[in-house]
Amino acid sequence: MAQTATPRKRKRVVKTPEARRADILRASREVFGTEGFADATIADIATAAGMGKGSFYMYFETKDHVLAALWEQYVNAFYDTTQEILGKGQAWWPTMDELLCRLLEHAIDNAELHRLVYGSANAKALEMCKESNARVVDSICDFVRRGAVAGAFRSANPEWAFRMVYHAADGLLDDLIADGTPIDAEAVRRSVLEMAHRTLGDPDLTPAGR
Repeated sequence: MAQTATPRKRKRVVKTPEARRADILRASREVFGTEGFADATIADIATAAGMGKGSFYMYFETKDHVLAALWEQYVNAFYDTTQEILGKGQAWWPTMDELLCRLLEHAIDNAELHRLVYGSANAKALEMCKESNARVVDSICDFVRRGAVAGAFRSANPEWAFRMVYHAADGLLDDLIADGTPIDAEAVRRSVLEMAHRTLGDPDLTPAGR
């Protein structure tokens, strides 16, 4: 009589802390998107991530911190892109134009995260997201200060001018994303670049505009 083979035990997969944290971020984005930030619970997130609530608290204190981490992940991706563009050594205005175009593209590609953060998050989460944004803004402001010294940006206060352009573009995108209708990316791009050239003081800007 043939012996019945003993079932082999499945090898337990042990994930790294980085992988577990990534699971939480992925699950949170899904849960926030379906349940809404206000109604989502830690238990919902932990279940979607395939872990217990206790494991969740090993990586994040609250769901506010999770949302801030999602936004930081988003901002970090653009920060890396910013450094790549600045490292090309292009002329001042082509660099500025590319930075703004890529910023708009990145925001539109992540419209759902924008809607989630600015439409559902509370003040605590928004403050943490604002801190992440500062890295990108400060990096480009340093570029603008150097460009002003070189005569490329001629507004009375180029750094303030760029901050106004950045926040105006960001606010416009938030309004368009919240509206939920398809975004005309090319029209947005033209409007933001025109505003940037006028506000920052492009010395080559003709009276008729660009």
